[in-house]
Amino acid sequence: MGAYSGLAAWKEEGRYAQYGDVPPALEVAGSVAIGLLLAFRVNRAFDRWWEARILWGTLVNACRNLAVKVHALAGKADETTERMRRLIVSFPYALKQHLRHGVDHEQLAERAGEAIEAEHVPSAISSRIYGILEKWNQQQRIEFGKFLAIDLEARMFLDVCGGCERIRNTPIAPSYRIALKHGIAIYLVTLPWGIVNELGLWTIPAACIATYFVVGAEAIADHIEHPFVADGDGLQLEKICAGIDASVSEIFRERQV
Repeated sequence: MGAYSGLAAWKEEGRYAQYGDVPPALEVAGSVAIGLLLAFRVNRAFDRWWEARILWGTLVNACRNLAVKVHALAGKADETTERMRRLIVSFPYALKQHLRHGVDHEQLAERAGEAIEAEHVPSAISSRIYGILEKWNQQQRIEFGKFLAIDLEARMFLDVCGGCERIRNTPIAPSYRIALKHGIAIYLVTLPWGIVNELGLWTIPAACIATYFVVGAEAIADHIEHPFVADGDGLQLEKICAGIDASVSEIFRERQV
């Protein structure tokens, strides 16, 4: 871009100065249009990232609240209580892998203490959690009213999963992204010729700076619209999962004291 802007500055200093200039008013109009398009693009991408973070925050609360309610309402601890703990802490790890590259069944079996072979592993884990709750209900370890209180948290697992899948499977419309890229290209091609009359040789650094921020904004939006990736600007899901594991396990240890 610096070399291209230098061509415009060189032209302005020679005998071709009267040729190729873009009216400043047209360049201003292009700047406004690109600014609005980029603002919408970045805002929508950040909205996706932030909604994903809210969903995972909801999952953190649901796991902790479910553990607390099981701790308080399920009676004396036994092997099914430990199985419930393992399933609760396994769900976020399974959801993380489900949203990325697919679930590692061997790793999940080691964490959950049992094999979970299913096409949609988060649903399978949620189903097993409800299986334990139903067993406790049949054994009269929890009354129906307490079951409903626990269900408020257990149902959030698949609600969060569905929200995350919606974000992952519904990217920003390709037609909008293509139109924006075309608009950026046209804007940057015409930029030096629209400002060279006013800036002269300062056109070169001005065009480079403008290019950096315009292209950078598009690159930022492209990164943050994918909140579940394992690198870059993706959410720190490993840290969130480890936090859930630690807090839920602490709640169940308190029960054993």
